[in-house]
Amino acid sequence: MTDRPMELRGFAAALAVRLPGTWTSHYHQHAAYPEQFALGNRVWDLGHVHWAVTQFVLRHDAELNGSHGQRLYVIERPLKPGQFLVTPLQPSVEIDYFDDVDEPSGIAVPGDPARAAAAVARRLLPRYQHALAAVRRNSPTARTGQPAPSTRNTLPLADGLPTRPSSGHAPYLR
Repeated sequence: MTDRPMELRGFAAALAVRLPGTWTSHYHQHAAYPEQFALGNRVWDLGHVHWAVTQFVLRHDAELNGSHGQRLYVIERPLKPGQFLVTPLQPSVEIDYFDDVDEPSGIAVPGDPARAAAAVARRLLPRYQHALAAVRRNSPTARTGQPAPSTRNTLPLADGLPTRPSSGHAPYLR
């Protein structure tokens, strides 16, 4: 590794090719602060990744997409140059499906894509798959074989910024 920390774009692309299965990387630069919430509001984490998204101005982020609908969010770790945060993004389903499902939460990883991929595969992806399976079990289609009604419960936004739900387990929806 060089003396200069790896840039987010290159790191995310290198991480994607090292994860198990097929993953693609999509880099996003933010021209203005509110743009970071396009994906930031979908972070499936109530810990340090959520804190980073809500408390820091992020210049950019990356989204990794797996071949089975998995989505990961990657940002530089605030106050820790050369490190990154990786967390799952919530699936696009009704908020009620998240009842009794613990957030898989994100992890901090080193700037070495090979070591980061090993940590994500070992620590993050199993929790993410477990949480996705639980959300799918909670869906009406899984319970009844019928599609869900088209009503949607959403959480309020304060001035366009995410608000923290009181239960601690509900996801942030835009």
